[in-house]
Formats: sequence, structure tokens, C-alpha cells
Amino acid sequence: MQQGTFRNSGSRPGSRFPRQLFPLALLAAAGLVLAGGCNPADDPASAPPPGPFAGAVVRFSCPDPRLAELLTPLARVWAARTGAALEVVAGAAAGTLPAGADVGVVPFAAVGGLADRGELRPIPPALKEPGHPYQWSGVISTFRGESYAGWGGRVFALPVAGAAELVLYRSDRLADPTTRKEFEGKFGRSPGPPTTWEDYADLAAFFADKDKAPSLPALPADPYQLVTFLSRVAACYDRPAGGESTAREAGRRDDAARQEVGGFQFRADDGRPRLDSPTAGFGPAAEWLAGLKARGGLPAGGDPDPVAALTAGRAALAVVSLHDLHRLRAAAGKDLGRYGVAPLPGTRSYIDPATGKRAPAGSNYVPHLAGGWLGVVRADAAHPEAAWDLLAELGGPTRSLELVAAGYGPFRDLHLDRDRMAAWYGYGFDDARTKALQDAVRASVGKGVRNPTFGLRTPDEPALTAALAGELRRVAAGEVPPAEGLKRVTAGWDAADKDIPADKLRDWRRKALGLN
Repeated sequence: MQQGTFRNSGSRPGSRFPRQLFPLALLAAAGLVLAGGCNPADDPASAPPPGPFAGAVVRFSCPDPRLAELLTPLARVWAARTGAALEVVAGAAAGTLPAGADVGVVPFAAVGGLADRGELRPIPPALKEPGHPYQWSGVISTFRGESYAGWGGRVFALPVAGAAELVLYRSDRLADPTTRKEFEGKFGRSPGPPTTWEDYADLAAFFADKDKAPSLPALPADPYQLVTFLSRVAACYDRPAGGESTAREAGRRDDAARQEVGGFQFRADDGRPRLDSPTAGFGPAAEWLAGLKARGGLPAGGDPDPVAALTAGRAALAVVSLHDLHRLRAAAGKDLGRYGVAPLPGTRSYIDPATGKRAPAGSNYVPHLAGGWLGVVRADAAHPEAAWDLLAELGGPTRSLELVAAGYGPFRDLHLDRDRMAAWYGYGFDDARTKALQDAVRASVGKGVRNPTFGLRTPDEPALTAALAGELRRVAAGEVPPAEGLKRVTAGWDAADKDIPADKLRDWRRKALGLN
């Protein structure tokens, strides 16, 4: 995922949108729908007809408190309109559907394990039809593919709320004349928002030297966030960014092609880990991570919150989520104008799959998809049609745009349209920076790239993530060389999976790629 934690929201001065944006308005709307229009003394003949799911009981779960606070009122509005009885089931762990829940929202990494255990229904064919309210075709292609929303060649989940990251930096410091002169003297170029991860490291090293203190927040405390942070860098080294035309011209539509562009943490042919392979991007990424600490940019420990580090002057730049950016407005106050936003960087080179050697690139950006929340329906749900209808409502064009305004990432084309700018003003920036924000997120999503990488999502994901995160911390601290650290991860992964048959592991790796 990303550095930092997920919190708060804000509003744009002069905007027609209230402080809490759409979610607050919807809470009020929910109250009106539920409280009004039901007078027993009314003429029965004038009563509205029963909804399409009258009598159905739908038990809904969302494990994330902040997202649940936004989705639950929307689900109640849906229930009032359709006639269904909604029951909210609490107590779910992040990767599960709690007992009694027949529909829920789960994190990206959980879909594979749930589907592999046979707990999920595949989405109904009717949901993909052009006239369906969910508007499946409007979802960006990588977010509706088997590698993100499916398992083993079948789609089991609907994107409901996305996750997006970008670079937040102190634009006032980059614009300072003395800083510019010093940076140009050291690097032979003007300082600016980083377009490559190497630029990011150079800026961190420069400000660390200038301020005689680390210039970045501490590494994320959450293991999955740390692994995702490193994986974003590794993805750009791992392969050349391939557009749709490249794949089409090569005529690559078979399993071999998907193995070529899909295997990231594992080989697609035998399912073995490839973290320490010379043709994988993890080696250069681990070296980059070790360099952050060696060059003084990365602190040895401390608060990993990027917003706190930036606003307190302990950091000059950081990778942040849209949730973090929502918090920045309140934390920065009148100083919000000193910050700039930029897309996630690429790398100056990538590993040529044909030769295994580094090939130069201006900025090779390959998106790494590892976050977001997806709606799923339990295989034995009593009222599956109602459950899918609820998820289509929550993740449809209108409600999902409201979630973008509340700090969740885009997954639909319309979320990134210029005529939908209103949803982006809630981050508090002026017109120019609001457009820059939308542009940065659009670039980070990488809509034109057809060979993205994906986060760990097999049933053994928790154990693998813990092992990888532990070694990454040692690499970042300089306790072990990057190559040795990756070899230790491979050994740790083998140990974690020692009781799982090899054919089962291979099956998991293939199904995670969308192969059956």
C-alpha cells in the first residue's frame, strides 16, 4: 500500500461542497429517507409499491472503521429504497467475512484466499451487461481483471473503493533560490518533483545533507504497507512499461504471455519465488532502499506518519495516500500552499527480459496494484441478487465518486475526467494544484500500461508479507546487504510454506495471475 495512515477530510474555500463533502450530505439524505414518508394514517392506496427486495434480509460487513462509517449510511439508503432489511455484522478480521455476513467489503489481498476456500460467488453475467447500473465497462481495465478482482480465471469481486498514492513534497523549499543553486552545483540539474525513484533518493540525500537530519518519514510500521512501498519501486525495474499496442502487435493473448508479464514475486511456470533472481526488479529496488539510509535520507526509526513528518519539518518529501492528503489540510492549515504533488516516479532503467541486463529509460513507470476495497458475496448467501445489487450501488458511478471525494482512490474512468473536478476540491488545494492532484493520480494509476504488477494475494499472503517486511527493515537499516536479504526472504518463504504441497503452491501462484 503506502506510507502513512488513513484519516480525515476537508473542503475548499468558496466551494459549493460542505466540509465533509458528499458523505455528510448522504448521512442527512439517509435520515430523510428513513424518517420521512411513512405515515400509518396515510391512504393505503397512495403508499409506494414494495421494493424489489422486500422481505430479503441482507447482512453486510466492512472491517475498516472509516470506510464502514461512509458505506453503512449508503447501504441503509439502498435498503429503504429496495425494501430489503439490512443488518450490519461487525467483528470481521481484515481478510475474512464474519460468520453471519453474506455480503461484505474486503481488502484486495483477501479475495484470493476467500475464493480459494470456496467462500465466494462469482459475479453474475448480468452485472457486466451494458445497461447494468454498476457500469462494469466504466471500470479501468486493470481493476476489473482476474489478477485484481478474480481468482483462477473467474471474477469474484466488484471494486468499491480504490487506493491511490503519489508524492507530496515541499514545493516552497524546492523554489528557494539558495536551495536551487546548491542542488544544481551538486547534481548538475535544477531541483524539481521527482520523476524517477533515483530522483527521489537524490532529493532525500540533498535535504538530509543540507539540514543535517533525515529528510523522509520512517518506513511504514504496517508490514503490508512496507512491502507495497518497496514493490512499487521493484515493479519499475522489473519490466519495460508495455502499452496496449505493444501487446496487440505481438499477438500475445495466451497463457505464455500472461506468465511473461504477470509473474512478479513468483515464476509463473513453476511457482517458485523470484525475488533474488537477476531478472527480477527486487534486487535493484532493495539496493535503492539501502541507499536511502546510507545517504542519510531515511531515519532509523520514529513516527512513520508522512503528514506529521512534513508538517513538523522533519521531511521534505514523502509517498502519501489520498487518505493522508485528506489529513494534510487540517494539519497544514494556512501553510497548505507550501506543498506540491507529483505522480509516483518511474526508474531510470529496467531489466530487459531478453538479456537480463539493465536497459536505460527516461522514466520507466509500471503501476503496482496492491490496495483498495472490493465487494464480495458469500457462496451460500440467502439473497444473492439483493447482495449484488447492494454492492453495485456502493461501487457504482455515483457512490464511488463520492468516496473519491472522501479520500479513496479512483478505479473508474469518470473519476479521472476533467469534468469531475468537483470531487477533487475537497483536498483543499487551489484550482491549479487541484488539477495537478488529479493529473498526478491519473498518471500513478497508469491506465495506458497493460503489464502492471500486483500485490501478494494468495492464501499464504500474511506469512509471506511478514517475512519480506522483516528482511526489508534489516536491508534498510544496513544490517544485511540487499542480495543477502532477498536470499533470506526466499528461504523464509520456503519455510513458511514447507507444509503445503508444491502442486498446491503452484496452483495458488497461477490462480493469482488469473490462470486456471
